[in-house]
Amino acid sequence: MKSIKLTYAIVLSLLLFSCNKNETIDLASLQTYHHVAIPLVSAEIDVQDMLETDTGGVVSTGSQGELFLAYTTPPMSLNASQIITLSDESFDIDVPLGSLSGLPSGLPFSGTVNIQDTSSYNFTFPNNEELTSIDFSSGLLTISIDNGLSHEVSLTLTIPSLIDGVSPFTDVIVASANNTAITQVNLSSYDLDFTQGNVGYNEFIVNVDATITGSGANISSSDNLTMSFSMTAMDFNQLNGDLKNQHFNLGSEEMVFDIFQNSFYALDFQLTNPEIKFDITNSFGFDVYLGMDSMYYEDLSGNFIDDILYDSAASGNLQPAPFYFPVVSQPSSPGGTASTSIVMNATNSSIDQLINATPKNMITSSSATINLDPNVTNNNYVMSNSEITVSSEITLPLEGYAGGWAMGDTLPFDFKVDDLFSSNTTIEESVIKFVSTNGWPVEVAFTLELLDSNENLLTSIANQEMIIESGLTDANGRVETPTEKVTELFCDSTCVDNLNITKFVVINVEANTENFDTQQSIKIYNDYKLGIDMAIIVAGRIF
Repeated sequence: MKSIKLTYAIVLSLLLFSCNKNETIDLASLQTYHHVAIPLVSAEIDVQDMLETDTGGVVSTGSQGELFLAYTTPPMSLNASQIITLSDESFDIDVPLGSLSGLPSGLPFSGTVNIQDTSSYNFTFPNNEELTSIDFSSGLLTISIDNGLSHEVSLTLTIPSLIDGVSPFTDVIVASANNTAITQVNLSSYDLDFTQGNVGYNEFIVNVDATITGSGANISSSDNLTMSFSMTAMDFNQLNGDLKNQHFNLGSEEMVFDIFQNSFYALDFQLTNPEIKFDITNSFGFDVYLGMDSMYYEDLSGNFIDDILYDSAASGNLQPAPFYFPVVSQPSSPGGTASTSIVMNATNSSIDQLINATPKNMITSSSATINLDPNVTNNNYVMSNSEITVSSEITLPLEGYAGGWAMGDTLPFDFKVDDLFSSNTTIEESVIKFVSTNGWPVEVAFTLELLDSNENLLTSIANQEMIIESGLTDANGRVETPTEKVTELFCDSTCVDNLNITKFVVINVEANTENFDTQQSIKIYNDYKLGIDMAIIVAGRIF
């Protein structure tokens, strides 16, 4: 299709042939009526020439030489810190004084009392995640014993939820009367097992065996013994549990499709086999449902055109966004990576109906959802280096059909045909002659309008004259034989006079692909070439 665009540019540049004055013939000594042919150009244009000004796409070649434009977007990703983070935790546990609190208040106490107790604290997470374990990579646990008794306390503290290898954390902390004792634990070698309690998740269990040695001081009803826990700067190698249903925004993208910048309209134009391919890798321990929260086209002024419809089952039930793509499975084991590709094409979406000659933007807003069914208990894991990455590529094979496709432009024109030779020359008529050898499956019709200084129409040279005929294609739509076409565009004396006062020219080109009326799809291949020769033949009294 792009051949039409460059053909238009070639025709325009050749018509403005003032740049060829250095090749004119000095006929000042001739005083009779003459016909003079002046060659203007002889060139062969290949595929790269046709496509080199395309906007944004990279031209690639398929295995059979077929061409397509490939557009890529920046990769999107979702890492572990975006899924879950560990916030600082702090909590207090009061140790029940047991038999000590049962002694009469105000009496001295000089014996010993042993107290045993099991307490728990429930962690909470931002999305109500239900975790079963955390393998710490860093963190600091600070345990403070606040002894509000007038007696010494020796406290044996065991935390079944905090495991170093196979053994739970155990420590003996002695706090003197009415004093505080502090100990700290580096968590980097520990696992936090949340399943030691009755709940089965998020539960931190603490066992206490305290011996209180009486000092002879009186017993007070306000006596207390409190354990304070602070967990800070925590990070993990891996955590496990049910991360619950969560929806993550992956961001928005905008891509401009302005393949044919100079087109006015196309009565019938379509690329028949566009494709959007998403390549996805997942190293999280959960399945991921990628989807589009919105996906639509708008014109270059920002006005909505249409939604892109999709049906993952390719059953014909196309729907606008929001929609999900097929599931992206988790790796087979922690530390692994699962990869998959998802394709949107003409069989499962409406993108083939929207890739045409009208310039437009495609707007997408994508997301990732995990644990899609909120009523199911999930067994997920997240590692510190877990990540989802999504790379997308839009490929537009130069395959389709076009009919009534119009392009054009208005350009300044300040050139007099009579000035080709001398001020005394009178050109009475001219002919612009084209000889094209077209190895493309495209035909081009041409009109040139001449305007005066007020942009009023003076005359037209040609009226949708066919100057390039399509090459002959085989049953697969590939050109097998180039077509030669000779075209002469006649400009009589009135036309020549108009050329001498023309200040603007309007170039209009209308193109069709071969058999576009039957919507025959054609492809563009890398060996297509267009040969064109052009000359101007002038007649008149030349001095």
